[in-house]
Amino acid sequence: MLAVSTLNVNETFTSLQGEGALIGSPTFFIRLDGCPLRCSWCDTPYALEGDRGRSMSVDALCAMARAFARIVITGGEPLAQDIAPLVDSLTPGRHVTIETSGTIFCDLPGVALFSISPKVGTSGYRPKPLVLRKYCASAPGRLQFKFVIGDDRDLAEAFDCVADIEDAMPPSTPVILQPESGRAGRGDSYHEFLRALAEKVVADDRWRRFDVRVLPQLHYLLWRGEPGR
Repeated sequence: MLAVSTLNVNETFTSLQGEGALIGSPTFFIRLDGCPLRCSWCDTPYALEGDRGRSMSVDALCAMARAFARIVITGGEPLAQDIAPLVDSLTPGRHVTIETSGTIFCDLPGVALFSISPKVGTSGYRPKPLVLRKYCASAPGRLQFKFVIGDDRDLAEAFDCVADIEDAMPPSTPVILQPESGRAGRGDSYHEFLRALAEKVVADDRWRRFDVRVLPQLHYLLWRGEPGR
């Protein structure tokens, strides 16, 4: 792990939040380099190995983010590094989201939203319920679960995951379901995949006990997964 005053940063950029409950919000992104997972459909493979970043100080990152009300720290896997000093320096006063796979637990009271993406089915991984339960206990009202759906197996495993931790989930925790862009394709293909996913969720009465939302990846629709967007 790097010294607490510096982080291994893959890229920084300004864009719209493309996923989850805050979709469409102008946001400053800090993408950290490196991830312990190798999901089969990873849409940021350039941030996996941990060898394409540059060392940046917390002070420099805070200076870049100063003009923004919403900041996302993402990856890679941002919790593979010690981000507590960065979060503490950015807050209070700014809305900080951490985008994480839900495989590493970290108690960060200054974080406004933990956007947790448990890996299912086609990713090649399984969720970690014990870690997810810790987030439910430590961050009620400050988390959302976001599942990437590539096929019916993914959808079934996403439901099984939230049902397994339902007794621990704070009320009204958003559960986001979004297409896996590689399987969904582009243009009409993406729209048809998204529609089919929405129709399956609407038709399944079991989802009604959760605050479920079927959403696209807005940045994928707008910029087709271009890095830095």
